[in-house]
Amino acid sequence: AENPWRGEPEPASQEPMYPEAPKMKPLSDEELKQSWPEAWTNRFSEEDLLASQREADVWAEEVREAMRHTWHGYKRKAWGHDEVKPLSGKTRDWCRMAITMLDGLSTLWLMGLKDEFMDAAKWLDETKPPTPGKHGKHSFFEITIRAVGSLMSAWHLSKQRVFLDTAQRLAQKMLPAFQTPNGMPKSTVDVGTGESQWVSWTKNVVLAEAGTLQLEFHAISRATNDNAYALAADRSMQAVITASGARGLVPIYLSRENPTTIGNKISLGACGDSYYEYLLKHWIQTGKTKNHLKDQWKKAMSDMQSKLVLKTAGGRTFVAESNNGVRHRMDHLGCFVAGMLMLGANTLPQSEVDAAWEPLAVEITETCYQMYKRSPSGLSAEYYEFHLQAGAGQDMTIPKDAPHNLLRPEAAEAIYYMHYYTGDPKYRRMAYEMFAAFQKHCKAPYGYSSLSDVRNPRQKDEQESFWLAETLKYFYLIFAPRTAFNLEEWVLSTEAQPLPIWNNG
Repeated sequence: AENPWRGEPEPASQEPMYPEAPKMKPLSDEELKQSWPEAWTNRFSEEDLLASQREADVWAEEVREAMRHTWHGYKRKAWGHDEVKPLSGKTRDWCRMAITMLDGLSTLWLMGLKDEFMDAAKWLDETKPPTPGKHGKHSFFEITIRAVGSLMSAWHLSKQRVFLDTAQRLAQKMLPAFQTPNGMPKSTVDVGTGESQWVSWTKNVVLAEAGTLQLEFHAISRATNDNAYALAADRSMQAVITASGARGLVPIYLSRENPTTIGNKISLGACGDSYYEYLLKHWIQTGKTKNHLKDQWKKAMSDMQSKLVLKTAGGRTFVAESNNGVRHRMDHLGCFVAGMLMLGANTLPQSEVDAAWEPLAVEITETCYQMYKRSPSGLSAEYYEFHLQAGAGQDMTIPKDAPHNLLRPEAAEAIYYMHYYTGDPKYRRMAYEMFAAFQKHCKAPYGYSSLSDVRNPRQKDEQESFWLAETLKYFYLIFAPRTAFNLEEWVLSTEAQPLPIWNNG
């Protein structure tokens, strides 16, 4: 028989190289009934909701096992390195901060995998990263969301001091990057030396990079009573808001010198996405006190609805891009918009909620599900082109330049928020179809591999850390009982790292 691992050096039939973990104990029927909000019970019968949970209990265990397979493949072949190559077992490093380990911490905790979590705590305590000397200059944005955010989340979940100490050591090396004319941080930083510089591929600041800092840096300031981190992040965000003027939607490029925008390209996908997310989520994080952020978010959503939300003749709603005219494409990254709209609809004062947000979220989520459903492998491409005049089944196509799948989480993220707030069992079934396709095509000896082409699946031997931090976490939380995570007490960062909502009482 053909070896399914395409070059696996050891027999694929070998048992996993790690001990079994005790399964999570399912909640009783009575406990489940008490966990459902009125929004669920008003729409669905007890029988339907119980049947959905019992079906999903099995799926939650499958996701938990996928996380254990991922974690132990990394531990066995790449422990302490940034990434494991899941097909070959080779290692990959960029900032040399054990990024896969850090990014997976909160997912381990939520899944009850405490032995694995403690292994990481022990390694951090012994190694004390970032180690002295050059680490190379790497993305300030990615280090913020994948390392600072994950460490602060692990600290708040476990209260183990090693996570806060590591986060503070790291953030201290990052602070000098904020010393720029308008306060937006330089785009790369060396976490060993603290040196920073702008990237060479653009002379501008990327919107998402300047506007996706507040959750993580405020978390450090609040935990350490050192306001320097929060002030730096606030200054960067304020520069973005100043540059936006009266506009809600902001071009994805900003000046390095003055708080002004450059060009006209607007996207809620790559380079723009998490700025809009953090307007809403930092307002939530602060106990809903920074109303200027919430107001800016509402203005952005209004702009998006009137200028970028389109529907094909076949009924597919999508969020387009604009650059001196509208381009009919949507990144898989843009699927986060549906979850953000549901979060806004359920956190803003009712008098400020646009009744169109939830129906729009439902439609975008359906489009994102179709990104998987219509692909030959059942896995979404990086983005889709939409054809406004085309009928059902013909209105979205995979472009030649983006047939790959990087194990991205945004469609699962959208489905998580839809299920959390509505309880509709269809969302779990959608999610399981997607998860089963990842299992079928991406599982490799030492983790899960991204694919070079979803039309003819071939593994690329790459596994981004957000597979652990986000994709597996969202799948798990969709299938687990609603009590597994409480959005009234926590806000999820753009890397799905849980950070506590401040109680300002």
